[in-house]
Order: sequence, then structure tokens, then C-alpha cells
Amino acid sequence: MTDEPGSSELRPELTPGPPVGGVFSLERRPAPGLYFLAWLLAVAGIGLVLVGLLAADRTATTILLLGGLAALICGLSSGAGYQVLARADRPADRYRGPSPVIVFGIAVAATSALALLLGPVGLIDFESPAGFLIGLLLVASGYLLSLWLFVVRTGSLSWREMGWPVRGLTLGRLLDDGATAIAVMAPANLVISIAGGLLAALLGVKGAQTIPTPRDDLGVLLLVLAVVIVAPTAEELFFRGFSLVAWWRDRGGRTALIRSALFFAIVHIANVTGDSAREGVLLALITFMTVLPLGFLLGWLFQRRGIVAAVLGHAASNATALVLFGLATRLAEPA
Repeated sequence: MTDEPGSSELRPELTPGPPVGGVFSLERRPAPGLYFLAWLLAVAGIGLVLVGLLAADRTATTILLLGGLAALICGLSSGAGYQVLARADRPADRYRGPSPVIVFGIAVAATSALALLLGPVGLIDFESPAGFLIGLLLVASGYLLSLWLFVVRTGSLSWREMGWPVRGLTLGRLLDDGATAIAVMAPANLVISIAGGLLAALLGVKGAQTIPTPRDDLGVLLLVLAVVIVAPTAEELFFRGFSLVAWWRDRGGRTALIRSALFFAIVHIANVTGDSAREGVLLALITFMTVLPLGFLLGWLFQRRGIVAAVLGHAASNATALVLFGLATRLAEPA
């Protein structure tokens, strides 16, 4: 892969590194202590989070969750550091940083811990447009900080290699990218949303509302800002600018496109809730099937035109979904 994110050149497979033992072996690892610490803290953190979720006392739940998330952050950070050391001998044109999955875990754990602390203050309320916007800004900050600490500062990838800042961006190029992105993503989201709705109706399930209903013009403005600007920019920064580029360097354009689309779809399942196990599974399946093609299209836009087209395409897709949500809400209101 070249330094230009828009290149679609396929790369040969990565040359194997030094032999090591199995996943749970410390044999021949460059930093065995760090590797062991990563596993120890990550497993302990997951355990504490699970216990905290099952605890009956609210105070105990909060303490256990904060302790578990702190341990998980430290464990995943140790894992990220280990991978940077272990991949230091890779060729310069390969990705030498931590796995996108690990960096994502760090961002989510840190964001969750901060949200847990801010929750009692009332700043994070996903049932109001203002709280929804603050929550998305928190997620975006988690992505940005994690990438800066574990990818940029370690020299694994630069902001420019992830598409920022955009080089040679002119008004003509911006309009061309915008027109292409809208032409691709707006109709695609419309078709996929209708297909997902029909599938949900056939399966007899109804998805929970994932965005708040605005009560006034300010609420509409905040919701548009959150859904059409903040979310697309943050997610394209992470899932295309970082994840797709990292996998592209090691596995080639086609494999990177598939991996990033699958990653993008799987992550969105986390937002799914249901009143029963059956409903939850069906809604997760519908979500996966509807988000996956959008992930492929956004990855395709990124590979062909770069980060600006991907962000604008994501914004067009979300704007289409927001319009459909508004129409559905209006039709559901009593006459």
C-alpha cells in the first residue's frame, strides 16, 4: 500500500515474524512480562465488569464497573504496547502498530468509564438530543485520544496516512466527492432501510428507538449535528481512516475492505436491545445485515476517493436515515 489512502494497490502477504509459542505461551516473546500483564489485567477487568453488572447494590455496581474498566484499559493498553514492540521489525511499508480491535476496546472502555462518572451529573442522557450529542462527542474523543496515544505517537501511522489533513482538496474536488458520496449512499440507505423494515415485519420484531425524539427546533438542530456531523466524522476516522488502512497495509485492499466492513457491522450490534432473547438475536441479525453493506460502500468510497468522500457518504446515509425516522415519527402521531 502506498501512503495515499485512496490507493487500491494490493500488497503481498506479510512476512512471518520470529516464531513464538501459542497464545498463552511466553516463549520467545519480545516482552513476555508485558504480554502476561496484558492478559492478566484484561481478564480481571472483564471479570469485574461482569460481576458489577450482576451486583444488586447500585454503589457496589458502580465501584466494580469502574474498577473493571480501569483494569481493562490498563490490560488492553499493555497489549497495545506489546504489539508495537513485537511488530517493530516489520518492513516500513507495513503496519507496525496495535490491532484495531484492541485500540477500539481501549476507546470503548475509557468512554464507558467516563460516561459512568458523568451519568449521575446528568450530562449523558441518550433520551434527549443534548445528552445524545454529548455522548457522541465523548465517543469521538475516545477514538481520537486512543489513536493519538497508541497509533500516532508510537509511529505506527500518521494522521496524514490516515487521510488527515486532506491534501490537494479544492472546492471542485469537494463538490465532486460530495456528489458521488450522496449519489451512492443516500439511495443505498433508503433501499437497505426499507429492506430491513420489511424483514423485521416478516420476523415479527420491532427495533427499539436508538435516537431521541426532538421536542423543539433546538433539539432538531442538536440531533442533526450529532447524527450527520459528529458520528460520521468520528466513525470514518476510526473504521476507515485507521482500521481499513492498517489492514490494507498488511493484507491488501480487498481483505481490508472485508475486514473493516465486518468490524463496522459487528460493532453496531452492541447498540441492539430487545425485550426477549429471541427478539434481541433477530434484531442483532437484522442490524448486521443492514449495516454490513453500508460498511462495504463506505470502504469502497474511501479506497477510491479518500476520507472526505467517506465522511460525506456516511453523512448522507445518516441524513437519509434521519429523514426516514422523522417521517415515521410524524406518521405515528395521532391525527
